[in-house]
Amino acid sequence: MDLAADADGAPVDPNITVNWNADSEVPLLLSFPHSGATYPDDFGYDASLPFNVVDYPSDKYVDELFDGGAALGLGSIRANFPRAYIDVNRHQHDIDGTMLEAPERWYGRMQPTALRNGTTLFWSKAKEIDLYDRKLSHAEAKRRLATCHVVYHQALTTMIETTRRKHGSVVVLDCHSMMRFDTTAQGSGERPEVDIGTRYGESCDPDLAVRLVECFETRGYQVGLNRRFAGGEITLRYGWPEIDQHLLQIELRRDLYMDEETRLKNDRFDAVRQDCSDILSEFRQFVQERQQSRHNTRDREHMTMENANG
Repeated sequence: MDLAADADGAPVDPNITVNWNADSEVPLLLSFPHSGATYPDDFGYDASLPFNVVDYPSDKYVDELFDGGAALGLGSIRANFPRAYIDVNRHQHDIDGTMLEAPERWYGRMQPTALRNGTTLFWSKAKEIDLYDRKLSHAEAKRRLATCHVVYHQALTTMIETTRRKHGSVVVLDCHSMMRFDTTAQGSGERPEVDIGTRYGESCDPDLAVRLVECFETRGYQVGLNRRFAGGEITLRYGWPEIDQHLLQIELRRDLYMDEETRLKNDRFDAVRQDCSDILSEFRQFVQERQQSRHNTRDREHMTMENANG
């Protein structure tokens, strides 16, 4: 169902879009952390920048490519705000102190990662261009954390935990896009058309990754497994196969379906969208059959134990 509220009737924050039925038959969810296109009034980026530069970090259209999941009954969550405003696929401590007024007075920790390319929690650069001609105040930085980062992760946590408790397991596909080529600093190499990230096998059972790779390869895509992007904060935070909670990150190369510079759809968009819908259908069936097989195994083990004790 299309939710203005979650499965229990609680209101959903306008900064996220949740489409989810807690009674879904298959424990498969979709996450779109970077496909938001609603620019908050308080963003305050350098007004002299072309919009395509400011929007460049966003995974534009990825939610559309996978929108066939709704017809399959798959729950999904999407951030409505742009990635550069605040990146929910970064840890809340991944802050570049030089972006803040009086960073020494910041209330939390600062453990920045990619300072050189400016891709921390609040992006400072896009296409190697400074996004701001000012500093962020503590109040606005904390507000972005509270109203966007916290809200997204609390909602996703609720979806994952409710699904796992109902089915005994849950699988999440975290959907992203990437440029065709690495940056100059990275060597300018061409990336695979699709890259599946599993934190090098730590965030999901191997059979799930193998099947997802096969789904793309069958349709002629060049697919990497942890070749370029092994997964970000969402993969790290939620990928725990030890408790039957599995997370796979999907990276689609942008030139497959759009012009990277103009950010307009290209003539292959509809074909890629159809492929993504078909892949979701096949992967959903695999997850469903896998779930049923695991339930049957548990039932047999339970019966064996009862007979042994009887």
